[in-house]
Amino acid sequence: MARIISAVVFLPILIVTLWRGSPVYFAALVGIAIALGLVEYYSLAERIGARGGRVQGILASAGLLIAFFLERPDLIGVILAALVIVELTVQLLSNPDLRGTITAAAATVFGVVYVALLGGHLIAIRMIADAGTQLPAKLLSLFFLIIFAGDTGAYYVGRLLGRHKLAPRISPGKTVEGLIGGLGANVGAGLIAHYTFFPELKIAHAVPLALVMGVLGVIGDLCESMLKRGAQAKDAGQIIPGHGGVLDRLDSLLFNAPVLYYYYVIFMK
Repeated sequence: MARIISAVVFLPILIVTLWRGSPVYFAALVGIAIALGLVEYYSLAERIGARGGRVQGILASAGLLIAFFLERPDLIGVILAALVIVELTVQLLSNPDLRGTITAAAATVFGVVYVALLGGHLIAIRMIADAGTQLPAKLLSLFFLIIFAGDTGAYYVGRLLGRHKLAPRISPGKTVEGLIGGLGANVGAGLIAHYTFFPELKIAHAVPLALVMGVLGVIGDLCESMLKRGAQAKDAGQIIPGHGGVLDRLDSLLFNAPVLYYYYVIFMK
């Protein structure tokens, strides 16, 4: 029930920011989610003693999201280079335990790359010039439809038919049957998008794109579960009723945001 209530609350907000109004609203929504996810990531890192710089990580992430919003990819390398220099300098001046400097600095930089750099591609998609075609809204609707359909298909098929564990060491609840059900739902979502709101998406592209996103979604989910298990945490947080933390919801989205953006760049631009 908590999952349903969360969906009822968040989905209308998401849909409105995709199809109506200025891109700034969607960018703000993504920015809030990334900030919360980054804080949860740093909390996981601290559980294993990797006490990186939250302040510089959050500031660098904000800079990356602004670069995506302003359509200035040239700034991304500048921001990441500055983050590395600043973080190592902070470790030099403030960390009395030299044995922990590598893990602390690595945790800081990796968190920005993992959460903000990958997730920032969602803003890049929203900023695509549409010339009245609403292409950004269509791409992002396709994105969330494929991800949510795959999650739903995997959950229900896994519960009904799941017998063979997919990755018992990392996520005991996931099954091979659930994976197959999720991939089928991914493909179905891609085809539904083509025949309803996104005719520009060729069927020859919709099926492989959905399959790639489905597989990467599962890998992203398992990688986030790996981080949680390494930190001995059940969930990254508890902010979303029925879902755990924000990072628990971002896991499959983060791996797929660059995929959809570069699909657009290569095939639709």
